[in-house]
Amino acid sequence: MTGPLHDGPVGLRFKGLPPGLAGETLDAIGKRGLRLFDSGFSWPLMVLRDSALRHNAALMGRYTADRGLLLAPHLKTTSSPDIAEYAMREGAWGITVATPHQARVFMAAGHRRILMANQLVERSFAREAAAWAAAEDREFHCYVDSVAGVELLDDSVEHPLSVLIEVGHAGGRGGCRTAEAVTAVASAVRSSEHLVLAGVSGYEGSVSHARDEAGLSAVRGYLARLRETMISVLPQCENPLISAGGSLYFDLVADELTGHGFPVIARPGAYLTHDQGLYQALSPLSGLVPAIEVWAPVLTRPEPDLAILGAGRRDLNHDEGLPVPLEVRDRLGRSRPADGWEITALNDQHSYARLPADSPAAPGDLVRLGISHPCTAHDRWLTAVIADDADTVVAVARCYF
Repeated sequence: MTGPLHDGPVGLRFKGLPPGLAGETLDAIGKRGLRLFDSGFSWPLMVLRDSALRHNAALMGRYTADRGLLLAPHLKTTSSPDIAEYAMREGAWGITVATPHQARVFMAAGHRRILMANQLVERSFAREAAAWAAAEDREFHCYVDSVAGVELLDDSVEHPLSVLIEVGHAGGRGGCRTAEAVTAVASAVRSSEHLVLAGVSGYEGSVSHARDEAGLSAVRGYLARLRETMISVLPQCENPLISAGGSLYFDLVADELTGHGFPVIARPGAYLTHDQGLYQALSPLSGLVPAIEVWAPVLTRPEPDLAILGAGRRDLNHDEGLPVPLEVRDRLGRSRPADGWEITALNDQHSYARLPADSPAAPGDLVRLGISHPCTAHDRWLTAVIADDADTVVAVARCYF
């Protein structure tokens, strides 16, 4: 949290933050001890709870260590080095990204182990990443799944570049579909001038989206294929490793991939901020606490059972379910549960909240909303306010989307 925060043309560049903070670092803002509800913050506002972030980071750190996994959280979710620090303090091996832009964010932030869980086809960044990794105590890994991809990278870099062969599945995204394709890619890497084969990787989350018997069986089958592929290429690997494990099946990754003589890197990304929907229902790790809140003002109550809130699609994700009202805070600071409230629709800047006709909600009240699916929540906010349980702001995390 060291970057300067500049005022924009109307004195407020970042949504929700108070004006008058030009020139201050984000660290300094966190040290001010600002109160969330009486320090000039505007609404809607994304708030992350420091206690939940700390709890989730520690819980996943213990879980992965106990199960023999290395942890490299996928930080496409928040694109925030400030939030990543919660994981790093709990012993994360490194971090995962999906794009060159994300990688540059974490390279600039001083991270030393980066796994780009994707095909790298941008020649200039391949050259940059290989040169970056050539420094002492740095690691950079990316995917290859074709001879053409191997040739592109080998032609682009001047330093050794560590690659993982991605193993895919029918109907999935990238990744070799057959054992013959794996053999061809491994042979191309072995014949290349600059590439170094580290192992294999894959993404089991596209095999299934359910944790019923059929879904778990399909994922186990895919992971078994990934394991056998790793064993087949192991003699060709330098400093071998294997990686899999998004936010839904990292328990199966531990079951199927650990204990075979090579490090296993899991990549869950949603656990740090967690949610009130998708992962609350499906995560294999019980005890995670939702950290994300979006506070929205009541703008008007045009019908007895309808309130219009000042937050919409530009502020609230809705790809895995609409936001859930959790709490109402009135103008005097009194809070009560949002019992009987339901968000039924979103416009660009408005939410439609159905509520009991006898609810005392009035314009100016604030409603705390829980969200589902953290991966599409954070990119609506360039900054996330981090507050403690007493509503004191302890930090402001910049998100680099």
